[in-house]
Amino acid sequence: MRIPFEVPSYQDDRSRCRIVAATPGNNPALWEQFLDGAEESYMRHGVASALEMSTIRDGTTTTLFFAALDHAEAMVGGVRVQGPYSSVDQSHALVEFAGHPNGRRHVHAMLDERIAHGVVELKSAWVAPDAHCGRAVTAVIAESPAYSTALLGARYALATAASHVRSAWLDTGAIIASQIEPIPYPDERYRTEVFWWDRQTLAFDAELSTWRRMRRNTVTLLAHRRPSIELPEAVAS
Repeated sequence: MRIPFEVPSYQDDRSRCRIVAATPGNNPALWEQFLDGAEESYMRHGVASALEMSTIRDGTTTTLFFAALDHAEAMVGGVRVQGPYSSVDQSHALVEFAGHPNGRRHVHAMLDERIAHGVVELKSAWVAPDAHCGRAVTAVIAESPAYSTALLGARYALATAASHVRSAWLDTGAIIASQIEPIPYPDERYRTEVFWWDRQTLAFDAELSTWRRMRRNTVTLLAHRRPSIELPEAVAS
């Protein structure tokens, strides 16, 4: 698939992929590929219900999505972004913690504290099982909070993720909400934790070489953006 130049993107040497930051409305064919890949991945792991395909398919809940395209322009992974939120109740994390009142209360308080400064939420991350350098694609996805906050003009990024990807998130500057007990979501096989990124402190929170790479890629993404992308003005951190 030929991606127009005006779509923000950068080349990732580790995964040998081009990383594209697109919107469902402006890139419907790419969005369909993203959904197909996500559905296959979630079905393979037996958690397709967590994807909530009927809710996300029309793209209205997705402000932006990142897609990793290999040398043949096949999509081998991606993640989507919701927000910036105008209301705490828009966060999907509250839905995930619905059966855990204490944790939900903490999540709500953290959102309430941050929402005025801009909060985006990362959802539906996936990596194709046959992806070349699959771990590198996972690392790329873990960097997306830095890029999404810059592109969307938000200070904070939020994600809920199983503990097995914790190290990848931490490398990119994530802070674990340690006061919130991990929960069995989507099912008992997983221990899902709450992670936050603060764009103002990423230089201190992220691993140094990762921070330098994210900063360089952020500048590239912002330089490629055109008015047609319809994203708010933002300044690279």
